[in-house]
Amino acid sequence: MTDAVQKKPKPGLWAGLFAANLGIIAALFITGALEAPTPYILFALNFLLLIPMIKAGKQAQEESGAMTRAMRDYNRRFLVASALYAATMLGAGGLTNVIPQESPAMWLLAIAPMLPAFGMIWAITRYLREETDEYQRYKAVRASMVGLGFVLVLGTGWGFLETFGLVPHIWAWWVFPAWAMGLALGMVLPEHAGDAS
Repeated sequence: MTDAVQKKPKPGLWAGLFAANLGIIAALFITGALEAPTPYILFALNFLLLIPMIKAGKQAQEESGAMTRAMRDYNRRFLVASALYAATMLGAGGLTNVIPQESPAMWLLAIAPMLPAFGMIWAITRYLREETDEYQRYKAVRASMVGLGFVLVLGTGWGFLETFGLVPHIWAWWVFPAWAMGLALGMVLPEHAGDAS
């Protein structure tokens, strides 16, 4: 087989599919085109795209010589926290119709997805502390900044559109997934993307 036939999709392709599906499902849910539990099932199925995305990302890192021990540990920790985040978010969303609104358990449901989100932040912080390769550390900080910029621009833009009545109100929990998508985008962007020179 030739190299052209053997080439595997890049992580950016899987990240793009994941983000596009997430956006479409969220838009259909916000507009009322989908009713519970359908959006939760679709969100859960969409998370299956993370498997080929992670495999392609790992393969790209291995091929480029960028896979350090600290990066392996980070990938494992971040994946576990991401899976817990998805499970708690979907589980909490599914249980809101079962538990009475006045119940103290509602507080637990609302707080549960925050804990794995803190786990993802902890994984990044620990990676930056453990990584001895300065270039790899730079790339991780750069990706985090791309994620931050993405969520700030997206949130501010949506806020103005919402203020002028052009788009519907959305819940604030979207901030963390949007940052994570921006982080993934920052990981796959070419090194000199956006340079003025």
